[in-house]
Amino acid sequence: MYECTPMNNNFDSGYKKFKLLILGQTISSIGSGMTAFGLAIYILKLTGSVTTTGIFSICAFLPSILLAPVGGVLADRYDRRWMMILGELLSAVGLSICMLAVMKKADLVWILIGIGISSIFTALTEPAFKATVTDLLPEEKYSKASGMMQLANSAKLIISPMVAGLLLRIVNVSVLIGIDIMTFFTTAIIIVFVKRGMTNKVSSDTKDTKLNLGSEFKLGIKAIGDKKGVKELILIMTISTFCLGFIQILSKPLILSFASEIELGIITTVIAFGMIAGSIAVVWMKEIKSYVNLLSVGLVGCGIFYFLVGVRENMVLIAGFGFMMFAFMPAVQIGAEVLIRKNIPNKLQGRVFGFTGMISQLGYIVAFALSGMLSDFIFEPFMKGNSAFAMALGRVIGIGEGRGIALMIIIVGVELAMLGVVVGRLNNVRALERGSYHEAVI
Repeated sequence: MYECTPMNNNFDSGYKKFKLLILGQTISSIGSGMTAFGLAIYILKLTGSVTTTGIFSICAFLPSILLAPVGGVLADRYDRRWMMILGELLSAVGLSICMLAVMKKADLVWILIGIGISSIFTALTEPAFKATVTDLLPEEKYSKASGMMQLANSAKLIISPMVAGLLLRIVNVSVLIGIDIMTFFTTAIIIVFVKRGMTNKVSSDTKDTKLNLGSEFKLGIKAIGDKKGVKELILIMTISTFCLGFIQILSKPLILSFASEIELGIITTVIAFGMIAGSIAVVWMKEIKSYVNLLSVGLVGCGIFYFLVGVRENMVLIAGFGFMMFAFMPAVQIGAEVLIRKNIPNKLQGRVFGFTGMISQLGYIVAFALSGMLSDFIFEPFMKGNSAFAMALGRVIGIGEGRGIALMIIIVGVELAMLGVVVGRLNNVRALERGSYHEAVI
């Protein structure tokens, strides 16, 4: 197994390299966000179907989710920086197919194939990037590092929608994809620079041994199985991603039911600034006494404002409630990630993050599959009808296009808040506060 550490174990050097990696991830995140925003609107306009938009999101997420454990094994065994470089460059191949499909006005299936190929190679980057934090930084810096990673990821939600919304008024979506491809190469160059001065040590347990995915998977699964709290935490995160997946698909048609593309981009950007605010708040906390409490409060707060997003067809209110919802999201991600990081050995973290990512993010896939069908065939027709129940609900949230989507958002928001209440009462998750990866049995 390859364990990569900064030369001379110098913290300052490691922190500088980590900040460069964050810069690269931010650049890549902006490009990816522009492509996702542009293609989602392109497909929604082309087909007029929320269900088809959900299928696009599944193609964008599912391959990287299913292959995350493989990426995790490779990240634990080989140079994590090379995994990130290859992932970035090969992802650009899939995006090139998408760009050509849009330019040639080819069948939608080619866009889905291209985004699927790009997603496959994304599986190489995510576990490697997360595991690199442990390579470069001491344990007391994990929460700050997780906050900075959240800031980098939030760039695709903050900068990308507004820029993409404005650009789509004057250029085709293929231009956005081309910009995204260029960001992959820029990020790869930054990773190459960071890799300089970092050495690899081959641990005795994998030196001169062949790669055996079955055995490697078993080690990762055992590391998770030895901690009941980690298993419960994965279930919690799967439910939360299921809830968050609904708003990811439904927010665009909800807003476009009464606003333009530019207004959608502006609202999306304003809302996403909440994630910046929440990430900064966590980064600058002097001491976090309980990561379980951080996770619980994050879920409750996120659920309450998630619920409120659907109550009124008002741009200002949606922007404000959405901002607050996103402000609580970093607490959810950081709380869960630090609890796992503290309880799993560094040499297994790539595998564990790969498995946890695969399992938890399947919640997104289920939500993507269900949200479009529920919207198109049940909730939207129901809120456009004249039944007594629909009329009663309509007096509160309104009746007509987009209000069925709003009702779905309200229901899921309540579920997310209830999940946050349950989390704080789970003893096995509480026990992770006291845990250390040195206790893990492997």
